[in-house]
Amino acid sequence: MRRRRGFSSWLAAHFERFVELRRASGAVYASQEGLLIAFDHYLGVHAPTPPLHGELLGRYLVSLDRLSPRGRDNVISVVWPALAHARRHGAPVEALPARPARPLDHHWRQRQPRILSRTEIGSVLAAARTLPPAGGIRAATAATLIGLLFATGLRVGEALALDVGDLDRLARLLTVRRGKFGKSRILPLCDSVSEALERYLAHPRRRVSTAPSAPLFVSSRHGRVGYLVAWNSLQAACAATKIERPWPRLHDLRHTFAVGRLAVWYEERADVNGRLPALSTYLGHVSVENTRRYLVANGLLLQQAAARFAQQTSGLDEVRP
Repeated sequence: MRRRRGFSSWLAAHFERFVELRRASGAVYASQEGLLIAFDHYLGVHAPTPPLHGELLGRYLVSLDRLSPRGRDNVISVVWPALAHARRHGAPVEALPARPARPLDHHWRQRQPRILSRTEIGSVLAAARTLPPAGGIRAATAATLIGLLFATGLRVGEALALDVGDLDRLARLLTVRRGKFGKSRILPLCDSVSEALERYLAHPRRRVSTAPSAPLFVSSRHGRVGYLVAWNSLQAACAATKIERPWPRLHDLRHTFAVGRLAVWYEERADVNGRLPALSTYLGHVSVENTRRYLVANGLLLQQAAARFAQQTSGLDEVRP
């Protein structure tokens, strides 16, 4: 079996197969693969040869204490099933410790999303365009990806899974084929976003096929960009600006898009209530209820918007069985 870049420990083949099975079931599994790669690297340092003892897993759990309860649970929800899969298929892994209990609901959101201003986004994009190494494709990929996430509110996994053929350059449409829960949707693009994607595809340092099945975003190794590469690029760009910590996460760009769109509608005195279902559809949400959590208090305007949003849209939610 040919190994994907990223996994390198003696459990690499098992982890690769585990990721393949998850994707075969319809999951994008981009950020989750990044978490598993991080554990694989931990394994390479602390257990370079088999077997894997339960004592090491205990130490690994302690190392996760630096994370928020939700972040810690996200890691465990990926690593534990992957190790169970490896053990079932003959890997020398000792019986796993009991999976730690999930945190209570009120602990889930320890950190509010970081909503960026247009000035801050401009600074991040400018820094991304200068990321090293000189003469490589990394800077162009980072700037185009960050710009797309900010301008469309795509989930990062959806953006990384895009192929060249998903962009209709004439109609200026972007087809998201690997959305959450297997849902696909078509997004209209504004002229500036469509032109940015076209420039990126024609970039002289993007020495990768532009066939419809080729990945849209490519790394310096000429393969599809992974979550960790995208995350590192955003953090490196933020580090080169004057933006204060905590720096935004990739998913915060989706929150920024949703909140920014709502703010514009209120400033324009538009029929916000009538446009909200369209925003939910554009974001790929199952119902309007899923969009509510993207309204983060960011000044009086959005505090009022959030209150009006909750009051006026309760009847728009889909009825669930």
